[in-house]
Amino acid sequence: MPAPGDDAAAWALRHPLDAAGERALEAWLASDPRNAGALLRAMAALTVVDRVIMDDAETPPHPAPATRWSSRRGLLIGMTGAIAASVAGLIGWRQFAADHVTTARGEIRRLPFADGSVATIDSDSALRVVLASEQRWIALDRGQAWFQVAKDRSRPFVVDAGIAQARAVGTAFSVERRDDGVEVAVTEGQVAVWPSAASGMMTILHAGQYARFRSSDAAPVTGTAPAAIERALAWRGGEIALENETVAAAVARFNRYNHRQLVVDDAELAQERLIGLFQIDRPEDFAASLAASFPVAVTSGPDTIRLGRKKSPPS
Repeated sequence: MPAPGDDAAAWALRHPLDAAGERALEAWLASDPRNAGALLRAMAALTVVDRVIMDDAETPPHPAPATRWSSRRGLLIGMTGAIAASVAGLIGWRQFAADHVTTARGEIRRLPFADGSVATIDSDSALRVVLASEQRWIALDRGQAWFQVAKDRSRPFVVDAGIAQARAVGTAFSVERRDDGVEVAVTEGQVAVWPSAASGMMTILHAGQYARFRSSDAAPVTGTAPAAIERALAWRGGEIALENETVAAAVARFNRYNHRQLVVDDAELAQERLIGLFQIDRPEDFAASLAASFPVAVTSGPDTIRLGRKKSPPS
């Protein structure tokens, strides 16, 4: 049987909880009188992690692997320090009224928060915001957002993206939630990330690094790619930046923002590679550029712009 500290480390990282999770946590707390104290110690250790994130953000950049704290079992169970949160703070965030924010297709919104943080929200996204006294919570239900987080040591900023969680104090980072997984990318400072159902597993990402999650109980794939991250976030300025992407990938990105959809009718054309910078709301310019670079026939209609290979004239 695992020691109380082992399970406490997992519970401290599994927040925010849904209704079933809250019931399971209450049952675990009731099962052993030692559990409440173990959980409080684990949560106190998380405040030390927040301090590390903040302290790193305030020192000059230095080389550091993305998995600096990837083994968290000893960190969470062994640390001592002032307890800065309570069990109620862990399980009770859903009692607060959340602000629901959605964006339509093609809409990009800049949303200031009362704490001084700002979210830039991508097309077709949905999130819920709770700014409580001890934590700042964002539940990203779908889509993508880039967060500029105001520094507040007493209130960590947590983004719940379903299978993955991200925790920051003062930094800038994006979270993208799609059907095939979650990606967190850091543009400034440091962010702690972990799979939602993992036990004692955490990764610290620095500026220019990313983490890709495919499940809620496995470590993410991490890497360093500052230029690629900036290109991927060009949507914040209403642009799509392509650097050796396929036509198929470029078309998928344009179609996220426009009601008039691009359609590729040729499989070989779909795999051609592109470089360029385009306006998000100008798919016809993209089609014209493609026709100027490849033997492409463009057929425009009210709802679609079809792209196919030009047919050779009969000999």
